[in-house]
Amino acid sequence: VYKRQINAMNPAAEVIFEITSEEARGRTVAEALRQHQWIELYRDCLETGLERSTTLEIPARKIFLQGVAIPPGETLPGYTLLVFQDLSQIRRLETTRQDFISNISHELRTPLASLKALTETLQEGALDDTQAAKRFLRRMDREVDALTQMVSELLELSRIESDRVPLVRRSISAQDLLEEARKRMSAQADRGELTIEIEASEDLPQVKVDPRRIEQVLVNLLHNAIKFSDPGDRIQLSAVQEEDGITFCVEDFGTGISEADLERIFERFYKTDQARSSKGTGLGLSIAKHIVEAHQGRIWAESAFTQGSRFFFWIPLTPHQDQ
Repeated sequence: VYKRQINAMNPAAEVIFEITSEEARGRTVAEALRQHQWIELYRDCLETGLERSTTLEIPARKIFLQGVAIPPGETLPGYTLLVFQDLSQIRRLETTRQDFISNISHELRTPLASLKALTETLQEGALDDTQAAKRFLRRMDREVDALTQMVSELLELSRIESDRVPLVRRSISAQDLLEEARKRMSAQADRGELTIEIEASEDLPQVKVDPRRIEQVLVNLLHNAIKFSDPGDRIQLSAVQEEDGITFCVEDFGTGISEADLERIFERFYKTDQARSSKGTGLGLSIAKHIVEAHQGRIWAESAFTQGSRFFFWIPLTPHQDQ
C-alpha cells in the first residue's frame, strides 16, 4: 500500500479477498478489502510506524485470517506491506483437538463414575449380599467391556489415520461383500425382527479391496441401521457401478437424521440426539470414513428426519496405487 492506495497484490491475496490485482490497484484498503479490522490495522501501523497484527474470522466464508501490517521504513518510504495468512485449517485442527478432548472426557466419565459407585456400594456392605454382589459385578463387567471397546476402537482409528494399517487387497465381487456383512449381522437383525435384503447385479465387475476392511465398513453401517430401525422394518443393501467404481448403499427406513446432525456424523464421538442415550462409542462412522478413504474412495449420507437414512460409499474399481 502506497499513500493509502493499493499498489500491488499477489495471487494468494487475490484468492483470499476475491478480487484481482488489477481491480485492487489504485483503490484504498477500505474499498478493496471491505473489512473495518483491516482498515484499523493499516491505519494503526501508518500512525505509529510500528508492526501491527490482528486476526479475523469471516463466518460467511468459513475462513480465519491473520493480518500483519509492516512498515518497510527507509527501504520503501511511504509504503506499508500488508501480509495475510489463511489460518482456517490450523483453526479447524485446533477445534477438532478441543472437541476430541471434550468428547473422550465425556465418554470416559460415565463408565468410570458407574464403576466408582458400584465399587463403593460393594465396600459399604453389599458384598455380604451374595445376590446383590453378583448383580453389581455383572454391571461392572459390562462397564469394563464398554471401556475396552472404546480403547480398542480409538487405537484402531489412530492406526488407520496414521497409515499403519496395510491393506491386503484382492479382487472380490460386491455381492460377496454384501452377503458376508449380512451374515455377520443376521443374528442382531433377527433379534430386532428386521429383514436385510440385498440388491446387486451378478454382472458387476469385481473390486480390488481389503475384504475384511470393507466388510468392517458395511457392518458398522448395518449396525447403525439396525439400531435405529423399528421391529418389522427392512434394511436394503445394494451396489451399483458408477464412475469407474462401485457405489455401495445401506438404506434403512427408521428414525432418520436431522440436517444439522448429518454434517457431523462422521466426526469422532459424534452422536445424534437419538443416539446419545444408546450404547456405542460414536467411533464407528469415523472408522468407516477412514477405511473408505484409505481405498481412495469417498463416503456420504442422505437422510431426512423420521424418513430413514441412506449411507453410501464409493470404491474405485482400480486403485491408483496399492497400499
